[in-house]
Amino acid sequence: MQILQGQILVARPLLNDGDFKRTVILLAEHNEQGSLGFVLNKPMHLNLKDVLPGMDNLKIPVYYGGPIAQNQLFYIHTAGKEISNSIHIQNNYYWSGSFLDITDKLKSGELSPSEIKFFIGYSGWGAGQLAEELDEKVWGLLDSYTAEFLNKHPDDIWPDQVTRLGKNYKVFADIAQDPSLN
Repeated sequence: MQILQGQILVARPLLNDGDFKRTVILLAEHNEQGSLGFVLNKPMHLNLKDVLPGMDNLKIPVYYGGPIAQNQLFYIHTAGKEISNSIHIQNNYYWSGSFLDITDKLKSGELSPSEIKFFIGYSGWGAGQLAEELDEKVWGLLDSYTAEFLNKHPDDIWPDQVTRLGKNYKVFADIAQDPSLN
């Protein structure tokens, strides 16, 4: 399967890597230099107000986007061209854009917290690296994520997407992360 911007990576059930176990990643960019994406289902138990001064009235969760650039804040949104310099991913999803536009629109209520997801860090692969990992069956690759992921509960994202890999994966969706809870 060809790798395309906007596709979803689903960690295979037996992937035990601490950063990526049971993760779903939206590929925000993919080109000949490599790939960049954000983990959609790992909340950091932080809110935007915890990482940005002046955002005290906004209780918007912040997610772990991946192990790269852990000192930077990234975001995916549906505001499109309303946010200058936004980068189109696919369908109604964009990433990046003017941070001033984002904060102004959040403070004024023009941008709802349900239209944006914030991440600390990102996930990245060098040229050819992601294709190798796909060949090694580290990831499942799915066409664009059609369900709303900005507001979906993080615990539901991986089970929902792993079942899209095929009927043999259904059993894994129902297994708790902590096997002692089964």
